[in-house]
Amino acid sequence: MGRIKNQLGITLMELIITVAIIAILAAVGTPMYTGYIRAARNADAQNTLKTIFLMQKNYFSENYCYYVIAGPSDQSISINQYLLGSTTPTAGPISVGSSNDFNFFISPGTVGSSGTCTGTNSNDYIATAQSKTASVIYTINQQNVKTGF
Repeated sequence: MGRIKNQLGITLMELIITVAIIAILAAVGTPMYTGYIRAARNADAQNTLKTIFLMQKNYFSENYCYYVIAGPSDQSISINQYLLGSTTPTAGPISVGSSNDFNFFISPGTVGSSGTCTGTNSNDYIATAQSKTASVIYTINQQNVKTGF
């Protein structure tokens, strides 16, 4: 009769199979995870635009004009401070800097400024969230017309 050895460890083949299974799960899971992260960031940008829309309604009821702050670069700090009322604009409702994947700005709409609506005020507006790679752009205006959502 042959002797049966007591197996105290794992074989090389079992180790290779385990590593292969983990690699397959990682290869499938990583793209799905990054897709979920991207979708969450896009939804956050859309929600920020909806917040800007609501705050613009409040601003209009007090000033009879809309707040605009257009520029070639991100205007999140000004929007946080002057429209969303943040006392610390760099840590306001819109995250600022590398933690935010979107640039925000509010430009005058087609009517623009006239009469009492001058400077940082306008008769209408278009709030824009543009990804830093410029591949995704969302907009909302004073009539709650959205594009890109």
